Amino acid sequence: MTYPPQPGQPQQPGQPYYPPQPPQQPAKKKRKWPWIILAIIAVFVIIAVAGGGGEDGKSPTEALTGEPADHDGPSTSIPPLVAAAPSGDGTEITYEVISDSGELNSVTWFDELNALQQESNVAAPWSKALSNTATFSMAGVTAQTTGTSVTCRVVVDGDIKEEKTSTGQYAVVNCSYAGF
Repeated sequence: MTYPPQPGQPQQPGQPYYPPQPPQQPAKKKRKWPWIILAIIAVFVIIAVAGGGGEDGKSPTEALTGEPADHDGPSTSIPPLVAAAPSGDGTEITYEVISDSGELNSVTWFDELNALQQESNVAAPWSKALSNTATFSMAGVTAQTTGTSVTCRVVVDGDIKEEKTSTGQYAVVNCSYAGF
């Protein structure tokens, strides 16, 4: 196939026309200086770690204060943390959920050690009594009904601390108490 001749370009009959190619860019040189700097830093880090930071044999405390470190004296380390033992018998918590339908989609509550627990497709009314023995007690219950009305209640040591009602198709209600 032949192409029409371009102005200023000789064309021989029967020869295909190849347009001129753009000039080739010279290959980019890869930078070596970042690798050289990284190698120098790595050498300094290795020397500092292996040499202990100095050649005079002084400990870090001795180097900072000028006085020898007292290794025979009392220890200044912090004792490990130990959780406090539960006091008393715990907090008595009762969760109650009432619905206009006979079934709840789900009920979620805090257990004896403040961990979340969940039950699905449970019968209404629903209740759970427990003794929370955690150092800091949390009480809370969330429920969703298959009906149109759901009520939750949190009872702590015999006193109603919170009661809420929610209405609407597949209503969700949440009761919580953290005042103890």
